[in-house]
Amino acid sequence: MPTKSASKQLTVSIVSYNTKTLLKRCLASIFKYTQNINFEVIVVDNASTDGSTEMVAKNFPQVRLIRNLKNNFYTGANNQALKLARGKYFIILNSDIFLKTNAFKEMVDYLEANPGVGAIEPLQLYEDGRIVKTGSRHDSLWHSLTELTLLYKFIRPKSLNSFRLKNLNREKTWTADVICDAAMMLRTSLFRKIGGYDQNFKLYYTENDLCRRLQALGFKTVHFAGSRVWHRVSASTDKVGWKTISPIYSQDAFQYYLKYHGWLQALIIWLGMKISNFLVQLKQNFWLVLILILAAILRFYDLNQSMIFIGDQGRDYLTARNWLLGGSIPLVGIDSSVPWLKQGPFFIWLIALSLKLANFHPVAPAVLTAGLGVLAVYLVYYFSHNYLAALVMATAPLNVLHDRMPYHTSLIPFFTILYLLALKAKSINWSFILVGVLLQFELTTLPLLFLTILKFKRLSFLWLIPFIPKFIYDFNHGFTQTLGFGAWTVHKFFEVKFSAQFISTTFEFWRKFTLWDYPVLAAILGLIALIFVFKQKLFLTFLSLNLLAFFIHGSPSEAYFPVLFPVWALILALPKSKIYRFLIICLCFYNALFLVKNQFNPYHQYGLSLAEQYQQIKSWPRPIKLMNPPDIPFPSYLDNYRYLLWYSGIEYENINVK
Repeated sequence: MPTKSASKQLTVSIVSYNTKTLLKRCLASIFKYTQNINFEVIVVDNASTDGSTEMVAKNFPQVRLIRNLKNNFYTGANNQALKLARGKYFIILNSDIFLKTNAFKEMVDYLEANPGVGAIEPLQLYEDGRIVKTGSRHDSLWHSLTELTLLYKFIRPKSLNSFRLKNLNREKTWTADVICDAAMMLRTSLFRKIGGYDQNFKLYYTENDLCRRLQALGFKTVHFAGSRVWHRVSASTDKVGWKTISPIYSQDAFQYYLKYHGWLQALIIWLGMKISNFLVQLKQNFWLVLILILAAILRFYDLNQSMIFIGDQGRDYLTARNWLLGGSIPLVGIDSSVPWLKQGPFFIWLIALSLKLANFHPVAPAVLTAGLGVLAVYLVYYFSHNYLAALVMATAPLNVLHDRMPYHTSLIPFFTILYLLALKAKSINWSFILVGVLLQFELTTLPLLFLTILKFKRLSFLWLIPFIPKFIYDFNHGFTQTLGFGAWTVHKFFEVKFSAQFISTTFEFWRKFTLWDYPVLAAILGLIALIFVFKQKLFLTFLSLNLLAFFIHGSPSEAYFPVLFPVWALILALPKSKIYRFLIICLCFYNALFLVKNQFNPYHQYGLSLAEQYQQIKSWPRPIKLMNPPDIPFPSYLDNYRYLLWYSGIEYENINVK
């Protein structure tokens, strides 16, 4: 039993991560069965959230408890215990091990009688009594590749049996190159002499490294059959899950091979494990991969020919081009629906980046928006873990058109789902920052600021950080973009007038998002969405605040609606009825075919495609003179042609309309 003396014969080091029940069994068995030896128990808790530390403090007050605020992993946590250890011997013990005999006394007696032995492992048994096959030879690259990568599916070399010492009787004692550190005893002074665990390793190859370092000093590592422990195996790592563990495993393997076999073998094993992990994830996420492939096809197919390119886009292209060719950095973007209020410059900056990388090719910004559109589909799945929501987002006609059309509103769905993820993660800072980012693409996303304040019951001025370019602009322009925006917002609240156009416009874009050609079916889907949205407080608040803003405006334009796309997709996937979900899947595939059939521009509602504009340019008589039609006063109306003519090296003359 443990005593209060300063020196002990044994220190028991237990690292725990969310194994409360197993840890309790482990500790109870230690204090019940460990007899005739002075020992202490140190539990190092790696930031558990299951009440493990409270259980230890309440039920085992004699245990020395270290409460880590972060996960220091197996190596770091055991090193913490090593610094405090008062025992002559030190046993490293998993929290999922338990005793039925006086195993620790038997292990101490063996080490006392064998000074040439550096470390020992006991015989391990599964809970059902089967023997755990611990102990092995030192790893080789070939054995690791055939065990830790998908090669094991095709190759099982006979030498693996020899490597794993499968023919040796575990109920006898023998020397092994590698013994298991789920239960490993060694002298405390020796463990300290070699510096404890190498913390470049976290969870794996820890015993391999430890045994090599002991053997380098001339000590043996022994499988000792004279004591037995029972082992649940992998309790902590099972709690975390394969997706979290696999990167740690591959990194630890890399560290081990780099340390003992050089960088080439380290790189080979790391790549082998990474590729295998990727293929396993691919198999596990088969449906998501198919959805993302479909999303990519719908966004990139024929983009070079069918990209929509209107005058306002051309205006941003020309601004980005002028900046790249030596002009000043744009501090504001395109005019909003209120001419003296401008959007932020972020999209122009992104256009400039893509044009720079692609030598000014006009499709480059569309590649950017399409790529982020595919990523938004993935993020919708990541947010909801709902394949149907991702499929709706991937195929919704209006969403696909916006992703293929590099316009200042195209990236709003992407940043909106990032914003929703920040809310879900309760990240105050990122939520407010993303509100500020969204306001740079479209000022009418302002309701999200109020939603964020309601969610966190506080205001953070981090949302103003993305406004820094506008602040700089305003110093020379009378603060129209900051104070003016505030004044306009207040004015609109006092100018509320009910307009039937609000309802018809909202339904128009809902129809284009769900079923472009079938308004009755779109209306039915809308009613279903209304029923289910009341069950989701976040979605209900999100939609209510944004639709209220549209109502206040009275006549919202298409640019106002992309902020709703992710939430619409999420709501449509809420019903659990198998028949409903099957019908939504059919709807999604219909929408995909509808888009392809209509060349991603239904009924040419968005004007001529890029290929058609090039054909038009070829047919124009030279010299080319650009002049707005008399009924079109907007200066940017022909800016798409201005950019294409410049990119094609064709001279033209601007004729102003007076």
